[in-house]
Amino acid sequence: MSSFKVLLLDGIDPAGLKVIQRTNSITPIVHDKISRELLLDLVPEADGIIVRSGTTIDREVLSKAKLLKVVGRAGVGVDNVDIDAATEYGILVMNSPGGSTTTTAEHTIAMLFAMARNIPQAVESLRHGKWEKSKFKGVELTGKTLGVVGLGRIGSEVARKCQAMGMNVIAYDPYISPDAQLSTGLTLVDLGQIMERADFITVHSPLTDATRGLINKAAIAKMKDGVRLLNCARGGIINEQDLYDALKSGKVAGAAFDVFEIEPNTESPLLKLDNFIATPHLGASTVEAQRKVSEDICRQVSDYLVRNVVSGALNFPQLEAGQVEGYQHFVDLAARLAGFISQISDGRMQSVAIRYSGEISEMNLSYLTSVIMRRFLAPVLQSGVNLVNAMHLVALRGIKVEETRVPAPENYTNLLTIELKTDTDLHRGSGTVFIDKVPRIVNVDGYALEVVPRGAMIYFTNNDKPGVIGKIGTILGQSDVNIAGMHLGRECLGGKALALVLVDNPVPNEVIEKVRAIDNILTAKAVMV
Repeated sequence: MSSFKVLLLDGIDPAGLKVIQRTNSITPIVHDKISRELLLDLVPEADGIIVRSGTTIDREVLSKAKLLKVVGRAGVGVDNVDIDAATEYGILVMNSPGGSTTTTAEHTIAMLFAMARNIPQAVESLRHGKWEKSKFKGVELTGKTLGVVGLGRIGSEVARKCQAMGMNVIAYDPYISPDAQLSTGLTLVDLGQIMERADFITVHSPLTDATRGLINKAAIAKMKDGVRLLNCARGGIINEQDLYDALKSGKVAGAAFDVFEIEPNTESPLLKLDNFIATPHLGASTVEAQRKVSEDICRQVSDYLVRNVVSGALNFPQLEAGQVEGYQHFVDLAARLAGFISQISDGRMQSVAIRYSGEISEMNLSYLTSVIMRRFLAPVLQSGVNLVNAMHLVALRGIKVEETRVPAPENYTNLLTIELKTDTDLHRGSGTVFIDKVPRIVNVDGYALEVVPRGAMIYFTNNDKPGVIGKIGTILGQSDVNIAGMHLGRECLGGKALALVLVDNPVPNEVIEKVRAIDNILTAKAVMV
């Protein structure tokens, strides 16, 4: 019997449907074209939604999705998915960019050749019965300088292919250090040098506030006369009105677009210019790419629903491939230590300071911090908090979170320290994982001890006086609570002491009240980790 329902919309390639069906745990509900009304009717019972670019998954849709856990976009762009709203609702958003890398890069190269040799214009002329050989004189690519803006998967592939064609390739990417040694042997330059030196410029950046209108009137003014521009990435990176003016004046000799700021678009003034060519967003439109992105996203959504495995997530601090199994013991430590500290603390959370040192500092700290904060919030919110929205909920509540990474070991090969400050108290706990991969708490509020945090326990502090431990043992025995182990720490002889008593079963509150009534007991709490 199927456990989940997933909507497959916008004509997802049948190869992906087969991936879904093979799980035997997911019921696919397929609509190649779906009305807004039907979508709003179906979404309350959906566990997952998979779309291409035709269906908008906005806040209204997400607000009605009572069971929705994941939205998958077959392809790269997620302009049609409200990621911020999905994060607030704890819904994972993922895409499948890898499947369209080759095909989009090839389309860019095709547009580059078509623009350089005026191929679309020549074809159109022939169809009108004209033989205008001299009119469509083109330019060679070999020896010309190509400026690549954005060195992600597609930009890097375009650069590699153009180098093979004998072009001199320079590149700009603000997220790559100019000192980086790139395997392709590319020359990294700043954006100004791209504008000044390039004969052809191709953009391969996402559309963000920083890249919207990146190539505008001012940027074009810095370019060579007769430069040629390509955009097979996202509409809006090149200002379309400024490009129109530059094409009309001849400052820009030619331009080739696969994307527009508003799509579909058949009315753009650019389309009336002889030195402008365009395709209707065909970058990923090959048989191979559509099959691959469909298989990829359906596999990713299935893995998340059925096996709780995350890949390709856009709003989730996921572990890299191969890390999940290797670091699971650290994840376990983080969750158990945070759960322990939250249960011994009182009051409203104000701040959390997390210190990662040694081996643990090498992993994805965003993931670990989300694990910790989810554990802190869970007792307060009861439901609705998960690893997707934990940090959003933390920010919403004004809780300050501070991370410190210390690569060098501090007393232990790896050490995690969490300090929770509330409006009434402050508690700090440290934990480590030894070679047996079993999480251990090794310090609580400055008291050194060693305990494996599993199951039920009693936490208490007391004045270090004779008879306290004996009286606690008597009360637990009378209450039929069996002690499995005891771990003690103290400041000094006769000072303040702290203990963790491991027991076989959860301790009733009335038993804790009896413990609190013992002379020299300062605090006592039941804990379950």
